[in-house]
Amino acid sequence: MTYPAPTQSVQQERQKIIALLNQLPADSLPMVETFIRFMQTQPPVAQATTKEPTPWLYPTVPVAAESVDRLIGIMPDVEGDALLDSEMAFDEV
Repeated sequence: MTYPAPTQSVQQERQKIIALLNQLPADSLPMVETFIRFMQTQPPVAQATTKEPTPWLYPTVPVAAESVDRLIGIMPDVEGDALLDSEMAFDEV
């Protein structure tokens, strides 16, 4: 399979990868070779296309874990066993 000539940004990415390879110990190289051979068997990644979002999907917005700290203590402690309660609900049916 032939690929188009790499652009300057692709060449820069390859140079970064080569620099990282040069820092690896020699015993890691067989694993890297295995990974590269695996990647060569994969189909090329399709370019992103602009599609209309479906109305039933919601976007995922990354939020820092610290943002939930302000929620601690808002809900009262709840006693009970959710699993047991759900099993009892199905037993009644």
